[in-house]
Amino acid sequence: MGFLLIGAFCLILTQNVCAQGVDATKPPPTDSLRADSARALIKDYGNNQMDVFDVLQWLFKHPKWLKRKSENSPGPFIVVIPYPSYTIATGVEGVAPINISFYSNPKERTQLSFFNNNFQYTQYKQIIALSVSNVFLGHDKWELIGDYRFYNFPTYTYGLGSTTSLLDEDRISYNQVRFYQLVMRQVVPNVSVGLGYHLDYHYDISDFNAQNGIVTDFQRYGFHTKSMSSGASINLLYDSRDNSNTPLSGIYFSAQFRANLSVLGSNSNYNSITVDCRKYFRLPTRWYTELAFWGYLWITTNGTPPYLDLPATAADMFNNTGRGYALGRFRGLNMIYFESEFRFSILRSGLLGGVVFANVESLSQWPSNNFTTFQPGIGLGLRLKLNKKIKTSSAIDYGFGSGGSSGFAFNLNEVY
Repeated sequence: MGFLLIGAFCLILTQNVCAQGVDATKPPPTDSLRADSARALIKDYGNNQMDVFDVLQWLFKHPKWLKRKSENSPGPFIVVIPYPSYTIATGVEGVAPINISFYSNPKERTQLSFFNNNFQYTQYKQIIALSVSNVFLGHDKWELIGDYRFYNFPTYTYGLGSTTSLLDEDRISYNQVRFYQLVMRQVVPNVSVGLGYHLDYHYDISDFNAQNGIVTDFQRYGFHTKSMSSGASINLLYDSRDNSNTPLSGIYFSAQFRANLSVLGSNSNYNSITVDCRKYFRLPTRWYTELAFWGYLWITTNGTPPYLDLPATAADMFNNTGRGYALGRFRGLNMIYFESEFRFSILRSGLLGGVVFANVESLSQWPSNNFTTFQPGIGLGLRLKLNKKIKTSSAIDYGFGSGGSSGFAFNLNEVY
């Protein structure tokens, strides 16, 4: 019930939202929506799917203050979702995500640009502010991909490799500034290449166990009160997904070679390769069902990254790897990750859905850099459709990992 109330509250705050179907300023036809009956919430309307906005219209009998933009609007579509949350790494937190989606080319309306902004304050006095964006320009031939963040983050690290336990927790604290910017150019349909710049600056770093005389992996690896990784990247992207918010079909494949260079301010010269591959299969069932697969590889090819810039659980762009484990639970020079997810409708209108997922990850041991142990995770979750036009959903998952690790994960849109 709380999940539904959160969705209803966030849609009250939604501005300029667009959806498929008839003009919401007029009562919908009885044979299409049948809003005079509670049974309308679970019926199958074919292409006329339902979202939380439809529920509010049904509850309040289409008030004048609750209107949609016309179906042909290019946007912007703004979804504001303040809600309480909980994760393993943050405890209870207040979250204020703001999703802004729009068509950069109003006439063609092919690729949907977006800014996903998130502001959080947590039980452990952590401050998180981030903005992740994809903006298409020049008839969708150019794509600007951004990732900008600030963290004030007391947290825990557990050492290096995949064989650490929760008993190895080491309290640390740091501030972080991140600035990533990619410029991509489409060369053939669905395929883009580009260049990027990446900056990760950590400062005011503390290791509390080390301060109390306990030798930690952080100390053995190389502890400093500040660190900087600064470098350029070459990027390849193939993306045939039908929708980036909630993909129903297609393939996503990205590969990046990043060279961190001391001449650009990096503490040391080191190189890394990341590969991100996702595939979606719509199943031939009457109700919506789908299989989604995700593979992620993060390899340090040479050099020594700063400890806090090493591959780690949930250290991907959207902090989504390793549901069931805390941010940074496993860490190492190299990372292998795989996840599968079964997605399905709970209500045939698409208003409420569910997922069941399983993942496995391995971080290389240090200093051998061998993969010796794989750590599994499983879980399930709910999806509440916020905007049926741009397929925006609110996601809440609960995952279980090994060694007694478990916890919630909240997202705007699908995890991948």
